[in-house]
Amino acid sequence: MPHTSDNDKKAKDNNAKEHAKNMLEDQNRKAGKKQFSKKTDHL
Repeated sequence: MPHTSDNDKKAKDNNAKEHAKNMLEDQNRKAGKKQFSKKTDHL
């Protein structure tokens, strides 16, 4: 099998994807979603 390189692939913009995810998580946090309020049984 001949070795072929993938130099013609598009570069992924992971930074923009992560930024969008972080913005969504920040909005959810400010809205009070996914709060972890379980009381612990230790001191």
